[in-house]
Amino acid sequence: MNVTPWYPLSAGDGRSGLVIGVQHLLRHSGHPIVADGIFGPATESAVRDVQTSAGLPSTGELDRDTWPQVVVPTGPGDSGEAVMAIQATQPGSFIDEPLLLVDGDFGPVTKERVRRFQRMWGLNRDAIAGPETWSFVSAPSRDLWPLAKVGQTMTGNWRLRAVQHLLVRHGAGLTVDGDYGPATGEAMRQFQLDLRARYVSTTTGQLDWPALVVTVGPGDTGAAVAAAQSLVSVTEDGDFGPVTEQAVRDVQSVFLPPADGIVGPRTWHVLVVPKSE
Repeated sequence: MNVTPWYPLSAGDGRSGLVIGVQHLLRHSGHPIVADGIFGPATESAVRDVQTSAGLPSTGELDRDTWPQVVVPTGPGDSGEAVMAIQATQPGSFIDEPLLLVDGDFGPVTKERVRRFQRMWGLNRDAIAGPETWSFVSAPSRDLWPLAKVGQTMTGNWRLRAVQHLLVRHGAGLTVDGDYGPATGEAMRQFQLDLRARYVSTTTGQLDWPALVVTVGPGDTGAAVAAAQSLVSVTEDGDFGPVTEQAVRDVQSVFLPPADGIVGPRTWHVLVVPKSE
């Protein structure tokens, strides 16, 4: 749940690209259905067959337990239905570039799109469309928070200083350097232990961001302000003054109007999710 945010898919779902992807995955496993983007009776029946074989409740819905039974990891050099599956979802595609060709050939273009998608969401940048990547593909971006992991730096994940500032805000004794090393990972693990007994790791995930973020606005000071400043590219001095307010309003005016200059939960989400898909 925290690091693999599988999102349910069931009959009547209008996300045709994702449905086509699932249908190709089912075809890879031998189910003779048409990849037409319509989650109808044939697709539902194939999902039920998968669930029955896996000893799961036969609901016909792709839930978080069923998704891993359907996904087939695929990567550079592979070919066939499983490759067409990930291609159909158009991972990492920008709106101003040609759609990824659904040809079943995991070549250089498919590799670049998958790696781009992984980079955008803070995933492992291995170009392998496996369970982690598919779990993010399965969910609408409005419901996702990006990951931050041990070993990442600002070069590959621009949210890391924000995570560190927020951990400091919650009492961690960290140096904010943009390097998500073992100390930051341990600080995150301790933060999670204070929140819950399950889904504890060193990775910042879906359950952590909502608990980390703190509403800040004009006149506020401290580490949470510095976290917001790191995301709007102004000096991280922890002072929510006019420059920071204007930078926040500029982002809100484009992605979350009307702009009020206050960084609440929805604005935090806008600041950390990818903007270019």
